[in-house]
Amino acid sequence: MKFQPAKGTRDLLPEDAIKMQKIMQTCRDVFEKYGFEPLITPAFESFDLLAAKGGYGEAVKDEIYYFKDKSDRELGLRFDLTIPLARVASSNSFSKPFKRYAVDKVWRYDQPQAKRWREFFQADIDVVGSKSLLSDVECLAAICEVLDKLGFKDYQIRINNRKVLEEFVKKIVDPDKVIEAFRTIDKLDKVGLEGVEAELKSKNIPESLISKLLAVREIEKIEDSEGRKELDGFFELVKEFGIYEKLRFDITLVRGLEYYTSMVYEVNLGANVSCGGGGRYDNLIKIIGSVDLPATGISLGLDRILEVMKENKMFDDVKSTKVFVISAEGAARNDIIKIARELRENDINVQMDVMDRNFSKQLEYASNSKIPYVMIVGKEELNKKEFKLKDMKTGEQKELKLKDVISSLKIKGD
Repeated sequence: MKFQPAKGTRDLLPEDAIKMQKIMQTCRDVFEKYGFEPLITPAFESFDLLAAKGGYGEAVKDEIYYFKDKSDRELGLRFDLTIPLARVASSNSFSKPFKRYAVDKVWRYDQPQAKRWREFFQADIDVVGSKSLLSDVECLAAICEVLDKLGFKDYQIRINNRKVLEEFVKKIVDPDKVIEAFRTIDKLDKVGLEGVEAELKSKNIPESLISKLLAVREIEKIEDSEGRKELDGFFELVKEFGIYEKLRFDITLVRGLEYYTSMVYEVNLGANVSCGGGGRYDNLIKIIGSVDLPATGISLGLDRILEVMKENKMFDDVKSTKVFVISAEGAARNDIIKIARELRENDINVQMDVMDRNFSKQLEYASNSKIPYVMIVGKEELNKKEFKLKDMKTGEQKELKLKDVISSLKIKGD
């Protein structure tokens, strides 16, 4: 019997796992630079909690991994990192604002497809306790810095305000049809203009709604309202943070239903590849824990980012091992161990042979494993106390004292 990962899941072998860890560490470093602190929560939550988000109720069972434990308690794997945050915020006392980040796995019972899995990593930042648009913009600035540091050039973040969209739709659609109209508009990227118009027509909603929405491309065309004032204030702050060119107003952006209350965002990496989104959700924590706390946040889908970066060859050759210490003729095992220990004590990642292979086989292993450097240790090198350090990419080889080997590897970085 040959076992495979469960449908919608995958193994990340070392080459890809190293790349994923680089993405994760970039997220953590940037998030902490902006004052966000880590929060770790359980992989599964009570079903009642998971069903509270957006008012989905029992219907959410079809979208998540739902199960009962041995005590017949209803549980489910978390489908995002926001619901656990809302639970924590509603049941603990924090100084406000509470700025947290989480980089972890989530699970959704979607149909697997290109760049879409049932188990995947998210990097999530949220600010709880602040109504200020400064919180929203700071989250977006952090996300922009993450994407910049990963090497993305042409990404764009679509922006809308749910209040503006709701005010616009209510002028055209019957009040009892507004939510259905939102559901349909939200499918624009998936089914296109004709598909949206056909669905609106089938629901007895004026199909002209979408063309009228598409005609509102500039904020200046929106009538003066609470939502318009928020948008104006938002974009003034965005200019101060230097990320204005990365953002684009799009009145058709919905991002869910009752969940978001005003600002919403969606991150696009080009070619209609969405890798994340978020917005302001001022009512969720109150729904969950009867504690009235405003909040805003945004998350990135890291698996999708990984695949786009691989497709566009955005990674340098990355290995967790920096140098392989080759045992040459005349070197005792203890000599190799002693040198490897000294390198490791200087925070250099080292491998040495544990297979009793000859010199050529050790060199072949280091080459096949794409380890960037090899250090040759033999009787001659031990007598001279100078060791050959070879750059496996360029073929350049130098003879150096051990302390100079250490200095050289440290200077070259990871």
